[in-house]
Order: sequence, then structure tokens, then C-alpha cells
Amino acid sequence: MSSPTLPKCPFPDVRRVVTGHTPTGKSTVVADTIQPPTFWSPDSVNPKFDLYYTGSAPASIDSEITQGKWVDEITDHPEILSADGSTFRAFEFAPGSFSPLHRTVSLDYGIVAKGSVVLELEDGERVTLNEGDTVIQRGTMHCWRNETAEWARMYFVGLGAKPVNVGGKELEEEWQKAAKN
Repeated sequence: MSSPTLPKCPFPDVRRVVTGHTPTGKSTVVADTIQPPTFWSPDSVNPKFDLYYTGSAPASIDSEITQGKWVDEITDHPEILSADGSTFRAFEFAPGSFSPLHRTVSLDYGIVAKGSVVLELEDGERVTLNEGDTVIQRGTMHCWRNETAEWARMYFVGLGAKPVNVGGKELEEEWQKAAKN
């Protein structure tokens, strides 16, 4: 997927350090990389950084021993979120940008690392989150807005969850067109 021309982001690259074990069981670093950005869509100006993915819980964390090499599940999954495992990502929000209105079938823990973002729910309810604030997103329709003139960065851990059931109807993953300003 091609990336759009971005306004210059002032944040440092997202570095990922992953630990593991040697064949004798000693601790070691299996990866120390700068993660390349990807985008939800070709017209998005907000990069995301896939940091870790597990396809199941409890997670298998010994592939370097059982398979003779570290297996990085983040490179080999088509899903946005792991239905039965976990996903760890960083998102950057350009000044004045916003995400599509969406719902994922997941329990997401978010932390604002830099800047300020607005969480907007489908009924228009809005909550401004600032540096250090956290959000626990429980499968609701929402969008993210950066209403400032500065970049913002958030980190999320997403865990597979059971769909919310309302009156016998399960609320599924849903992505709508980009929200309006």
C-alpha cells in the first residue's frame, strides 16, 4: 500500500525491542528494529506501527526454541486485530486529522503518549484525552480526532473479545467512511 505525503512528524521513529531465549534458556534480544509505518488506506495521513501480534491466548512465546528461530507473527497476519490473541500498535495523528467511525470486536487499552486527541462516539459524545491519559475501548463505535495544530501519538494493546450482544444481535466489526470535521 502506498503512503501519502505526510506533514513532517516531530516524533522519533518507533523502535521495537523483543526479548526471547537462547537454546539454553538464557535471556536474549531477538529483535531490535525501527518499525516502518503502514496506513489503513491509501488516502490516510495517519501512520500506524504494528509492534506485536499473537494469534492465540495464552500466547506462545518460545518459537526461537521450539522452531529454532524467532517467529514474528506481526509479519504474517491479514487481520486488523487478533480475534483470539493480542495486537500492539502505535498510531500517529496528524494535526487536524481524524479516523473513520469504526468498531472492532476487541478490548483495547490506549495511552496518549504525546499530544491530545478527542475520542468521539457515534452519538456525538466527545472526550478529550491528553498526554498520559488512558482509554479502555470496549467494542464501541468511535473515531479519533486530532483537533490541535500538533501531532499526537497513542499506543494501543488490543485483545480479542466476544462480540457485544444487544437484544440478541451481535455487534460486529464495522468501518464507516471517514468522519466529518
